[in-house]
Amino acid sequence: MMKKLFLIICLLTVMPDAWCAETAYAVLERVASKIRSAKSITVDYSLSSGGQRSEGHLLLSGDRFMISSPQITSWYDGKSQWTYSSLAGEVNITEPTSEELAQVNPFAIIQSFSADYNASFKKSPKGFNIVVLRSKRKNMDITSAEIVINNSTHYPAKIKLVMNGGQAISIEIKNIKTGGDVPLSDFRFNPKKYPAIPVIDLR
Repeated sequence: MMKKLFLIICLLTVMPDAWCAETAYAVLERVASKIRSAKSITVDYSLSSGGQRSEGHLLLSGDRFMISSPQITSWYDGKSQWTYSSLAGEVNITEPTSEELAQVNPFAIIQSFSADYNASFKKSPKGFNIVVLRSKRKNMDITSAEIVINNSTHYPAKIKLVMNGGQAISIEIKNIKTGGDVPLSDFRFNPKKYPAIPVIDLR
């Protein structure tokens, strides 16, 4: 009962932000823990930015992911990232930072939020929590984020990112489900599937 009362007070913004932030951290950490504990997760989503809209598919297992969209396909095995651009017609290999991963994988900011962002609640519709993240450092590429969490599934329903230059990126989660073990090879670029595509190692 006290926990519910505390949450209601926070959502009405009567209490100082520092008090509410603890609960916002706990809610987002529960989401992150659920994502980490699954053997694998597949996500279908739509991304909107600058008046443009595209569809994407994400396969996630721990820190590893494979993400595909009409313009870009990216694989990350926990250390190295292979990014294929259909426009450039090449694959780049990098060892990305957590910020760089969050720009590609919409779930990455949830898994690493506590180190780089302050968390607080925003007034939310029934059945959802909206957690607002604000960067702790001025020079971060993603300055803030809003994560809409479905309280019945404890998975994100929508993620909005605001970049350093003011660009807003909105990701709507259309479908999400858990699965079994996925081989490591699924998170690495397979040159046999992309013959004659140049690979540029930027590590």
